[in-house]
Amino acid sequence: MKKLLTSILIIVLPTAIFAIAGAGLQVTPGMGTIGATTDTKSLATMTTTEFSIPFSIGGYLYIDAIPFVDLEVDLMAMGNKYEFGFVNNLGTIGPYDFGWASLSTYFTLRKKLLGVGIPLLAKAKLFYGGGFNMHAVTPLMTVDLMESTLGGNIDADPAGLTEDTLIDFLKENKIDASGFHIQTGVQFKVLMLDTFLFYRHTFAKDVIPGSDAFGSLNFRLGFGI
Repeated sequence: MKKLLTSILIIVLPTAIFAIAGAGLQVTPGMGTIGATTDTKSLATMTTTEFSIPFSIGGYLYIDAIPFVDLEVDLMAMGNKYEFGFVNNLGTIGPYDFGWASLSTYFTLRKKLLGVGIPLLAKAKLFYGGGFNMHAVTPLMTVDLMESTLGGNIDADPAGLTEDTLIDFLKENKIDASGFHIQTGVQFKVLMLDTFLFYRHTFAKDVIPGSDAFGSLNFRLGFGI
């Protein structure tokens, strides 16, 4: 009976300390597509092509030395190419290639829901959490942005606008956005090898065009101490 109870405690009893800290690589698969757009104003039309939202890649760091909650931060980047073109009654420019990209930082408070383990060998835990996020995003070209490059007159002759001029304009008008997120998942640790698999839902405007919120499945591989 004593041996049975000991075995159950070894397998089921949550460990008091899962890991003090950890860091590593984080990857998120692509999240669908951003559809083609046709934007009109007066006699002018701006078009952009459809493109897929690519996988994102970055890194993470967490600290698990604070009672009750863990602190983590991750930095993620993603990007893809699309084409845009413009026409009004005085001329046509494009299509031009440009890159849509975002750089995102997530700050999260994470709490253990359930933990099991084999002392000194392997541990696993379910967790949930939430926090604050910040994003820097290159905008999709729109008819309003084109109007700005034409000095506020959308019907002006666009012939003087070069591809480099428009690309520089988009880079200078990056979008700064922020929001909050919630997440839940599982962490596995074998010796010092540390892995996470979790779902995160982000509530932030202007990050994904046409959406105020988006979900992502995230995988982490790193080392914990």
